[in-house]
Amino acid sequence: MACFTKKMIAEIPHECAKSKAFTMKLGDLPNMVDAVFDGDQKMPGWVLMFANAKGCAHVDGLFPQAHIEWRELPPGLPADWRGMKVNLPEVVSATQTNLPLEVIPAGRTIDDSNPDQLALLLAFGVRRDGGRAAILRHNNGAVRVEIFAPREN
Repeated sequence: MACFTKKMIAEIPHECAKSKAFTMKLGDLPNMVDAVFDGDQKMPGWVLMFANAKGCAHVDGLFPQAHIEWRELPPGLPADWRGMKVNLPEVVSATQTNLPLEVIPAGRTIDDSNPDQLALLLAFGVRRDGGRAAILRHNNGAVRVEIFAPREN
């Protein structure tokens, strides 16, 4: 599980006409987005979700018939952020969802998705709803962050 308080450097692609990478401290991420999703690599199907009040509202809107029990985060993390862990395929099969399931390739289902793809699905849903989201990708001990901002018309 990634921790916001670690003084890690992450490479972040910046969405613009030409993608640009820049470095930042992972602890700065809560000031840049409303929600962060981290697919659990050891427990397929599970995704860690962290969000501020606006991000919680965006995520809640993705599951209109469910009640998400957001929990306080440990001391040292942003006081206005909440978190929880969800088995996304199980929730999708049990309740109505506004997730952008149409992005899953034809012939595949959410059950075929890897942890990063599940985190990405949540981030796309928040982005489509007008929020700013990020996913954490882990590779050989390094953490890469991808940020998704809502499209401007």
